[in-house]
Amino acid sequence: MTISRLSIDDLNLFASKGGSDQAITVDEIKQLSPRLDKLRQRIQKWLDPKEPSFLNLPWTTDVSAIKKQGQVYSRKFKRTVVFGIGGSSLGGEMLVRTLGHRSPRNQVNFYDNVDPSTMEEVNEIHWPDTLCLVISKSGNTAETLSQFLTVLPRMERYLGTEGISEHTLFITENEQGALFELGKRLNIPTIAHPPIGGRFSVLSIVGLLPAYISGVDIDGVMEGARAMAKRCGLADMTENPAFYNGGAQYLHAHKGRTITMMMPYADNLRLMVNWFRQLWAESLGKVDANGQHQGLTPIEAHGVTDQHSQLQLLLEGPDDKFVTFVTNPGLRYEGRRVPMQFQDIPAITPLAGHTIGELFISELKATRTTLTRRGRPNRTLALDDRDAYALGELIILLEMETVVLAELMGIDAFDQPAVEESKVLTRQYLSQMSTLDSLL
Repeated sequence: MTISRLSIDDLNLFASKGGSDQAITVDEIKQLSPRLDKLRQRIQKWLDPKEPSFLNLPWTTDVSAIKKQGQVYSRKFKRTVVFGIGGSSLGGEMLVRTLGHRSPRNQVNFYDNVDPSTMEEVNEIHWPDTLCLVISKSGNTAETLSQFLTVLPRMERYLGTEGISEHTLFITENEQGALFELGKRLNIPTIAHPPIGGRFSVLSIVGLLPAYISGVDIDGVMEGARAMAKRCGLADMTENPAFYNGGAQYLHAHKGRTITMMMPYADNLRLMVNWFRQLWAESLGKVDANGQHQGLTPIEAHGVTDQHSQLQLLLEGPDDKFVTFVTNPGLRYEGRRVPMQFQDIPAITPLAGHTIGELFISELKATRTTLTRRGRPNRTLALDDRDAYALGELIILLEMETVVLAELMGIDAFDQPAVEESKVLTRQYLSQMSTLDSLL
């Protein structure tokens, strides 16, 4: 029997106040099954270790080698600086911020932008006890190359030319790319990026190495991922959680609910939303074979903060959103209690004697119930705090739901053709920068 520590409460998927024409049913989800037959065949191929795939990473990633390398870096360096963007950064940062032990001995900091004011922080880094990890699948990512090259002179000043190779590691796939060439010229060790799209690569060395350095239980993550991958390989529409939940979201999208709101009720899960937004947006925002624009828009609301900013819109605004709550139910047992001293004050009476955690989880329940009563569909994904196994399950579930949606929409989840135009224009504008100075 497959063990699961990720709770999926999908009873509120069927909430609707607008009548049967706005609701979805289990039978409608089941009716989508034939449309996923080709995907079923591909899934079995993806689970084969011989086929490079995000779905078999929990088996094919050499975790032992990552741990061995990570142990060397953890002993040698006090901090790790990660240069990367998008899939080269978001997955690893999610693991580190969600599960890392945050030890001063092994700090891991991610720089996923080229805002010059933020990059100024790098000038304060003490390079003799720092590892620089540079990740770019293509090896030609302008932002990542710029990050490394602009700090290189400072690294050389503190480490010397020969010291650079001992304090730097590159991860890239493209042996014709600039990053690989820099590795050869600077004698910097380079590790192969797996032949997997960046946004699906979190369970490879791309995400696992910085995570392990930070103290993440990557064995637990991979064990949970393997368990969910097996469940997502089931043929039955109602037994496969990705088929069932992905099918439900597809049906809601056809009811006009094209905005996907992820609402974590746990501060340390917010980085999971950042990773999910790229996964969802880049995988589903495509033009299908009929020339129709497809896609679901991912947005974030933060519980409980956004009960005071977005809840009114969710309850009485357009019925165009599908909400996924993500929470840690164990938080109800955490936090200090409100003293009984002032319980005679009406606004304090219901709070007196309760912990902050009890208030936190009660607000989640209230938000969920209110949405359901208003006919606004939602679901809840629950995992205990710092549970590596459950987070591994969640990663595979969200990746597979994305693939299921893409299949039903008739698009390829793994390409991103439109993004290339922006990259080309960036280089053109950069070459013309002297004439554009007045434009901005």
